[in-house]
Amino acid sequence: MIYAEYMPPRDLAPWVACFWRINGCASETTPFQHRVLPDGCADLLFDLSAGSAIELVGPMSTAQVVELSGSVDMLGVRLRPGAVTAFSGARADELLDVVVPFSLSVSAERVAEAGLRLVFDALRAHVAALDEPDPVISHALGRWVRAESHDFPSVSILTRDVGSSERAFERRFLANVGLRPVSYRRLARLRTVFRLHAAGARGWASIAATAGFSDQAHLVRDCRAFTGLTPTEWAATQAARAGFVQDGAVTTV
Repeated sequence: MIYAEYMPPRDLAPWVACFWRINGCASETTPFQHRVLPDGCADLLFDLSAGSAIELVGPMSTAQVVELSGSVDMLGVRLRPGAVTAFSGARADELLDVVVPFSLSVSAERVAEAGLRLVFDALRAHVAALDEPDPVISHALGRWVRAESHDFPSVSILTRDVGSSERAFERRFLANVGLRPVSYRRLARLRTVFRLHAAGARGWASIAATAGFSDQAHLVRDCRAFTGLTPTEWAATQAARAGFVQDGAVTTV
């Protein structure tokens, strides 16, 4: 089973974090299991092998284990955190942990025949009439996700930056991202741990301190809450080339 990610064209980058594809053949009797980690993103799914309807997978609050069997060819469009509300017209918190049909001016069957260029064109046509993702939310996401160390500003600091009350900011954030600001901040900090590990950092206590956790036990608790695994168990899935597990690359608006 092969999994790969592709950067979006520049004009789609405000909306799309990446395009990804997974294909191969899995046993019918022993399905191939993929643990998909929460990242604040939503995804459009094209099943190229079955030609079925396009699906919108909302943001996830915890990891999901996906079982694949037989011939597999899936194409995904990973929408950046904060983009799904403007993109779909539905509140992100209403899409949290759910999968719904999505209409786009191209079908999975046509994409299977003609390639990714059709998806680019369909997405360009779709976003042409849309407003950009909420700039206040984009600012908050950028402050948290781009943090390289323990400097993950609190919700109160961010609301001061954008001139909003914490309650008003929380409502706005929830509608656009699907998670509460405090939860997303925890997730962004955890994904920084994954990114540090992917870049070669070792020693969970040291990584936890660099990412702003109070101690290693704090890291383990958050890792279990979001992924169902300890950091060591997550690292083992990476070493085993588990495939469709995001490898620590963090996406943001």
